[in-house]
Amino acid sequence: MNLRQLEVFYAVMKTGTVSGAAKQLHVSQPNVTRVLSHTELQLGFALFERVKGRLVPTQEAQLLLPEAEKVYQQLGQFRNLTNKIKAGEKHLMIGAPPILAAGLLAPLIATICHETNYTIEVSTANRDELSDALLKNKLDLAIGFGDEAPTSIVQKTLLNTELEVLTPLSSTLSGALTLSELLGSQTTLIGLDTRDPLGLHLHQAIHALNPNYHSKVTMRNYSAAAELVVAGAGNAIVDPWTASQYQHKVNRHRLKPTINVSVSLLHAEHRPLSIAAKWFVDQLSQSIT
Repeated sequence: MNLRQLEVFYAVMKTGTVSGAAKQLHVSQPNVTRVLSHTELQLGFALFERVKGRLVPTQEAQLLLPEAEKVYQQLGQFRNLTNKIKAGEKHLMIGAPPILAAGLLAPLIATICHETNYTIEVSTANRDELSDALLKNKLDLAIGFGDEAPTSIVQKTLLNTELEVLTPLSSTLSGALTLSELLGSQTTLIGLDTRDPLGLHLHQAIHALNPNYHSKVTMRNYSAAAELVVAGAGNAIVDPWTASQYQHKVNRHRLKPTINVSVSLLHAEHRPLSIAAKWFVDQLSQSIT
């Protein structure tokens, strides 16, 4: 049974008459009758019987109806999707670490919401989870730290920035700070998880100076690391967006020499960016230049 035959069968089942099906499908009654007859011939069994002038579905037709409804519903969804694409799909699913969603994307998304009819879903997760979501087509694109990408993920650097140092308000440290000063301080340096790009960069810089250094506390969430600084548990080296978010609760310092970190655009290699996604990337690029 092809899609046209399915449409005719479903329409007759729902309307109960050939005339009703013809009206629903915007075709002639003979056309419906002809398609039904051809369908029954192909299937090898009757779908309807005439009883006192009425079309009555056979038991075989009743058995087919639930599955036909599923296919017909999917067909309707497919048509809706093609209509959306034809009209210009303006819905985006974007992923980012929490701090980039709040610090980098939020102002742009607010502008887009006020000035356009785009709808946007933002998912926050770490880099591994974002990459997995991209490969499973759960995201159109993602923004993340670092300039490396897993297999099958396309990476494009959007901007480069520097990590900053956060110290408690009670700290006597001042001015730009070196990593050697922080490692030699009696106040612990809070570590960042090496599964994420910032943590890996920091780990490599620390172990280049002191291969035996191990932080007492390691966090994967950058805001959580900043909260520990607020609580006086230690110093931390974080991204500039986290530093800005906590600037009134901690002291901010430049790090010298600098530890550079990039922010990248990510998307699945098997799923090129849509027109809407490319438009969003253009808007994002303009907002950060």
